[in-house]
Amino acid sequence: MARGTIYEHREPTEVELAWLTGIWEGEGSWTFKKGRPAKMCYENGKTYREKPYLNMIMSMTDQDVMERVGRIMDGRKITHYDGGPAHKTAGQKPVYIISLRGEAACRWSKLMKPYLGIRRREKYELIMEQINEELFSEVA
Repeated sequence: MARGTIYEHREPTEVELAWLTGIWEGEGSWTFKKGRPAKMCYENGKTYREKPYLNMIMSMTDQDVMERVGRIMDGRKITHYDGGPAHKTAGQKPVYIISLRGEAACRWSKLMKPYLGIRRREKYELIMEQINEELFSEVA
């Protein structure tokens, strides 16, 4: 199990991975999060900065599709947002959301990479370069 996670990783089948990648490529996104500067100074005198990380997020109104995504991705939790009374009055559907970050996002992106189209693969590689540059600049 990856450090800091409650999800037990299982290897998806090739069909599941291809399906998941197709859905994610059409409905999801990958982003680079630079991390935040330290806001607190702890009693030991140290300050801590959040490290840069890869973020994956997908949202859609199809609950069954999102639940399947969650099952394939180690049984991850799907959250939803119903938009409140105005949203319901307008007849709009709830939105289901799944989000991964850090190690989990990197692991799943690496699994999906062979199935990604050129544009998404280039975006993933650019984000990983940015993360490595940020991490390297912290050490220097």
